[in-house]
Amino acid sequence: MAAANTVLAVLALLLGVSGVIRAKDPYLFFTWNVTYGTISPLGVPQRGILINSQFPVPNINSTTNNNIVINVFNNLNKPLLFTWNGIQHRKNSWFDGVVGTNCPILPGTNFTYHFQVKDQIGGFFYFPSLGMHKAADGFGGLWVNNRLLIPVPLDPPADDYTVLLGDWYTKDHTALEKTVDSGSNIGLPAGVLINDKPGKDRAPMFEIEAGKVYRYWICNVGIKTSLNFRFQGHAMELVEMDGSHTIQNLYDSLDIHVGQCFSVLVTADQNPRGLLHRDLQLVLEAQGADRHYKNIQQY
Repeated sequence: MAAANTVLAVLALLLGVSGVIRAKDPYLFFTWNVTYGTISPLGVPQRGILINSQFPVPNINSTTNNNIVINVFNNLNKPLLFTWNGIQHRKNSWFDGVVGTNCPILPGTNFTYHFQVKDQIGGFFYFPSLGMHKAADGFGGLWVNNRLLIPVPLDPPADDYTVLLGDWYTKDHTALEKTVDSGSNIGLPAGVLINDKPGKDRAPMFEIEAGKVYRYWICNVGIKTSLNFRFQGHAMELVEMDGSHTIQNLYDSLDIHVGQCFSVLVTADQNPRGLLHRDLQLVLEAQGADRHYKNIQQY
């Protein structure tokens, strides 16, 4: 009898250990109420897509192996889908959020996305994928960080910053959709936005401290325009692109095309003056368009 009890105790211990080892990966839960609202990022009031009444919409900050569960309530007057640009839906493509794998979420209904981010450590973004909804915003960053037990080929930066940049049209997204459906060109954008804000006459976007290294997660969330990106007077060390680590070369500027994401390290090492701040210009140039946009961050 004692031997039997010992066996049962050992089995219980093994089952307990097994339960710890096989514990489910963490879950991130979100509820999104998607509506229209009036926005004016370039000073022109227009209809935009909001999530939980927010503009800009929220970013998703996740870690490898996280399960992401998003319950989307469509309160637009048209069908809606969200796609997760660059995320590999391994062994399950049914939540990719594009026509062909998902039925559109009809107005007044909801749908729950459930997918797992794996070992794609890096920066991505999500956006509404039907029609020209993307021209009405509704896009946000989706970052996949490494778990502590997974080594990455770079030291932790002083801080991480999100840079979502892209061309912007002030026409309503339905008008742009009709233009595209007719076979016509939608023309040049009205401007370029950084984190849904124009570069002209705005407050500093990022606080950085002299001598420290910062990581910038950068995505082109625009419609059609490739952009050239640089920090004036500072080199960028490219460390990741679309979820894969890269050979770490230094660049003065980088082209970033629609849908592309990468992350760079920037050292605030140019003529610091003690604890004083100096202006560090973040410059965006729209290729093929007679526009030059600047944004200032403090250093």
